[in-house]
Amino acid sequence: MTDFCRWENEGGAPVQSNIRPRLNALKRRHRRMHAQIDLEQKRPNACSIEIGRLKREKLNLKDQIITLAQLD
Repeated sequence: MTDFCRWENEGGAPVQSNIRPRLNALKRRHRRMHAQIDLEQKRPNACSIEIGRLKREKLNLKDQIITLAQLD
């Protein structure tokens, strides 16, 4: 379990000091996903199913980034 999953005072709020590293990690992963999508799209006979999967994963990361950014 990551540090992000620890809760403060049972109020349901994530521990503030753990948000920033998690947010940075998600942003790095989001950038890598963008690069992977670009590579797949440039490949001859690119797999549209794989591109769709990568785009959905990237969108999920973006949603997580937005949520954490609001807490930070």
